[in-house]
Amino acid sequence: MLAVIAGNLLIPSMIQTQPSPVELTLVSYAVARPVFAKIIPEFQKEWQAKTGQRVTFKESYGPSVAQTRSILAGLEADILAQNMQTFITPLVERNMVRPDWQRRLPNSAIPAHTFMALITRPNNPKNIKDWQDLTRSGVGIVAINPKTSGNARWGLLAGYGAVLKSQGREKAREYVMAMVKNITRLVNSGREATDAFVKNRIGDVMINFENEIIFTNEAIPRDFPYTVPTANIQVDFPVTVVDSVVDRRGTRQVAEEFTKFLFTPKAQEIYAEVGYRPTNQQVFQKYSKQFQSVSKPYKVRDFGGWQIIDKDLFADGALFDQAQRAAAGR
Repeated sequence: MLAVIAGNLLIPSMIQTQPSPVELTLVSYAVARPVFAKIIPEFQKEWQAKTGQRVTFKESYGPSVAQTRSILAGLEADILAQNMQTFITPLVERNMVRPDWQRRLPNSAIPAHTFMALITRPNNPKNIKDWQDLTRSGVGIVAINPKTSGNARWGLLAGYGAVLKSQGREKAREYVMAMVKNITRLVNSGREATDAFVKNRIGDVMINFENEIIFTNEAIPRDFPYTVPTANIQVDFPVTVVDSVVDRRGTRQVAEEFTKFLFTPKAQEIYAEVGYRPTNQQVFQKYSKQFQSVSKPYKVRDFGGWQIIDKDLFADGALFDQAQRAAAGR
């Protein structure tokens, strides 16, 4: 079809146009900023080359519990990247995320994982190497509150689970009671814990994700040694689109493509570069020398799943609360 314009010049009336730009909102746990700072530009470049569409991102990082609560309260997140499956479950229960979210991506929607590590003072003067060392008299722990942080729940579960599997439930209970008694400072986030431990010189040991130490952004000095106990919990980082949001905003296609991109070799390399253990085994082998060996890795399912773990450890009145009351002499 032709159209007449000034000067009787005929040009095609149907002009091919570029797709309209799209904006995605990514909501994630606090310490994921470094990995997504590298992944997002790679996805934007690849998607624009493939489709001609420009994608921009709004990003929100914060304590994992608070991030899920913000979405429930109305924050329109197209994509949620969490550090615990249990922080996606409330969105499923509110029909914001479909129940099949784990089946829509490889590896149950977990692109990478890590293990928990013990960070100590230079030269490790208290000789802290394993979970039981956290219960010794004279050891001060900087800890994150498991009521506000997924990082903290993984950290408590790691030691509790290792003792539970090797010595039984009563010894595991004793471990939590003694470990909580040694908490010198209880804070609400990983950033607060690092500031207390490094800047304010509080405590002898801090529990944190292994990837946070491998790829430290100078928050934790390199002369602070760390140990990844050989009996440990595999920390998973699930990701999903928020179905109710992407359908309302018309962003499902590009949001889903972003979550799929996390499993590509390029994104898996980035995960490894910033200290995560990628699920792609070829990429993992390439970077394997940066990871400490874990001979007894446990998974959440080995302890009955998060519903049982939360009931035993983290619910109101459960073991963590009991240990806090005992430590306070109540």
